[in-house]
Amino acid sequence: MPSKPEQNAISVSEALNIVKVGLESMRLRIIGEVSGFTGSRYATKYFSLKDSDSALKCIVWGNVYKAAGVDLKDGQEIEVEGKFSVYPQKGEMSFHVSKIHIAGEGQLRLELAQREARLRAEGLFDEARKQSLPTFPSKIAVVTSPAGAVIHDITKTLARRWPYAEVLLFGVRVEGAEAEARIIEGLQKADKSQAEVVILARGGGSFEDLLPFSDEQVVRTIAAMQKPVVSGVGHEPDISLADHVADLRAPTPTAAAEAVSTPSADDLQQHLTASAHGMNMLLQKKIRLLRQQLDSHAGRPVFSGPEALLQVRAMMLDSAQQRLTTQMSRGFEVQATRLVRMQERLHRQGTTLTEQKRYRLEQNAQALDALSPLKVLGRGYAAVFDETSGEVLDSTGAANIGQNIQVKLKDGHLDCEVKGIEHGFTLQR
Repeated sequence: MPSKPEQNAISVSEALNIVKVGLESMRLRIIGEVSGFTGSRYATKYFSLKDSDSALKCIVWGNVYKAAGVDLKDGQEIEVEGKFSVYPQKGEMSFHVSKIHIAGEGQLRLELAQREARLRAEGLFDEARKQSLPTFPSKIAVVTSPAGAVIHDITKTLARRWPYAEVLLFGVRVEGAEAEARIIEGLQKADKSQAEVVILARGGGSFEDLLPFSDEQVVRTIAAMQKPVVSGVGHEPDISLADHVADLRAPTPTAAAEAVSTPSADDLQQHLTASAHGMNMLLQKKIRLLRQQLDSHAGRPVFSGPEALLQVRAMMLDSAQQRLTTQMSRGFEVQATRLVRMQERLHRQGTTLTEQKRYRLEQNAQALDALSPLKVLGRGYAAVFDETSGEVLDSTGAANIGQNIQVKLKDGHLDCEVKGIEHGFTLQR
């Protein structure tokens, strides 16, 4: 015969409800790795939290997940707070999450916030201390990892937008051990180079991956640099302290390259084309104005008839010639009058002179007439002068072979050249 059930036995539902009440009375904090994360953006999220030996089903309501401000992914190590619960209809147990933290991240974020507040109070993030970027840099320094897509994206963008610049790469480690020291070293070398602007860049990453760019010494190095710095760190919503202290923050490495190449070569070409068009218009206007002025001047008598320049001078010369002729005529008339009077006086006096005086006067007149150079020339003689100095050549010793001389005769002169010199000759008539 079957035994009778004991009086203290309970139903399955009762048992599960007892367990449910007991479990929900305990609040626990559990650390584990996310696995099998599912759920839409606003709906309830489901995942398992596991370690090397076990797995725990977890549920987080949409409003709780949103308030946590995290973006869960498989493989993440997280810390959750909540309580166990049992679903009686299926007898399944799960952990209902009320708070989520990335494992170890909470303390790091607190330290980072405190560091940001302290550096901001020092004025390192003030806009007033930030430098403006050069308009057309000829050399651009890039501090980033020499491997990966970041440097490729930057150089490709610069080659497209501003191919005239030389890119100086300072390769550094951007994550992991000693990343901070290598970034500082790269920045200092870039600041001492011939570059006119520096790009500090890395690709996307988690909060922990970006921590080297929030290192205090990295921030102070950027603040002390002589050259302007453009940060293009990551694709995540997290903003590093390097972004705050940089002279310009770009959301991506590609955007950083675009920032230092503004305006681009195409923009510059359009600007130059517009400027050239404007200058051409101004030049055409100036040419038209000058042409009008030239036409106006060309119509003046002094340019239309060059002889007009000489008309005034010619009239002055004619006037002077007339005055000279008049003065000479008057002088001749005065002299002629004086001469007539003298002749009259001489005539009157001559009649009183003796024949002897008249004879002597005639003799003297004949002697003077014989000594006149014109008389000498009239008898067939000639006078020789140096053509250059005008001096009389009175002997063969004063002449030279090839010398230009002027031979004056009674009715004019001859321009001659000495071909030969002969000293001493007998004059024959």
